[in-house]
Amino acid sequence: MYMSCPPMSFSITNAVVVTPEAVLDSASIRVENGRIIDLMERTGPHTGTDVYNARGALLLPGLVDIHADSLEAAIAPRPAAPFDPDFVLPAYDAHLAACGYTTVFHCVGLADLGNAAKPMRTREKAASILAALRTFSPQATVRTRIHLRYEVTDIDSLPLLEQWVCENKADMLSLMDHTPGHGVFEDVAAFRRYAARSGQSFAASDTMLLELAKRRDLVDAKALHNLVSQCHKQGLTVVSHDDHSVEKLDWALQLGISVAEFPVTMQAVDYARSRGMQTVFGSPNFIRGHSHAGNLSVRELVQAGKADILCLDYAPMCSLPALLQMARLGQEKSFAAAARLFSLNPAQSVGMDKETGSIEKGKAADCILVDPSGAMPKVLATFVNGQAVYLSGQQLCPHRYYHAPASCC
Repeated sequence: MYMSCPPMSFSITNAVVVTPEAVLDSASIRVENGRIIDLMERTGPHTGTDVYNARGALLLPGLVDIHADSLEAAIAPRPAAPFDPDFVLPAYDAHLAACGYTTVFHCVGLADLGNAAKPMRTREKAASILAALRTFSPQATVRTRIHLRYEVTDIDSLPLLEQWVCENKADMLSLMDHTPGHGVFEDVAAFRRYAARSGQSFAASDTMLLELAKRRDLVDAKALHNLVSQCHKQGLTVVSHDDHSVEKLDWALQLGISVAEFPVTMQAVDYARSRGMQTVFGSPNFIRGHSHAGNLSVRELVQAGKADILCLDYAPMCSLPALLQMARLGQEKSFAAAARLFSLNPAQSVGMDKETGSIEKGKAADCILVDPSGAMPKVLATFVNGQAVYLSGQQLCPHRYYHAPASCC
């Protein structure tokens, strides 16, 4: 159930608290005016109207997501039957809170590519989604940010994008290039296979290929450099997308880009990390066990310690189960390290780590209570800036959680 704000000063006791470095059994936090003012290990019993007894549930930092592509699917669950973004956002925001997200960078795609355009990424549709997000943001339960995704072959949209950046209408920018040979698609054959899996005919995919090739020849490297420079002046994080080669990453590094989203070859992963870039991968890939586009396995990357950030990508329900699976399978050095992939590391990548991303004294009380027992973890409560924006209504029961506390009251 969704509810109004609780007292801005309260305690959560008898929780298994996951900090950036450790897991604390039967611990407590104290929140005042929306911030964590104390973190207490093995505290005694607490009583009072402002005390929430977790009864052994996990207390995790709220999920911070820098690449949330699922809004497009929420707006158009059927491609030919889109809803107005203003109509969709309240329910979508509530769903995110119920999944444990406390900060979300909603992706707005700008890829008006003629015959190769996606319906949700035309200039008109992108402008309407952006406007709806900005209008809705003050009433959202989840911290709402905007991640513009720009297809570099969309030359005609560059002036509009520059205008949005200058007007501070975005918080983050990613540069994409889906032309075969320049990113996720190794060659024309790979593009055709992907198009076929998406239900496109060879004729339709070849029409798109011709359109992309024609537009690729018009890309202005200097204009892109100016765009990235303007983003940095405005304080925006800029990331590269679907990096496939050392040359592509060197280009990104020369632009001052420090984050590589979804690198598609192991060579690109290793080179990016060797140059100090954070790597971002999708939780759906981890949950499903493989990439829907035939790229690298996130499970293998996590196990090898080569993933720095995991995002919801196209499926909000995947991040929390992925975190718990990592902890159970030992695919991170510790539970705390697994949690960092979903909270602190993404917060650091966008300069929000002083405010959120971990359970530490002085930070905003952005956290989630989770029952990790059973086949799927269940979010019991989500707090954003010390406000309970979601409560499941489930009775908390001691002695049955995955990481059992030393004692429960």
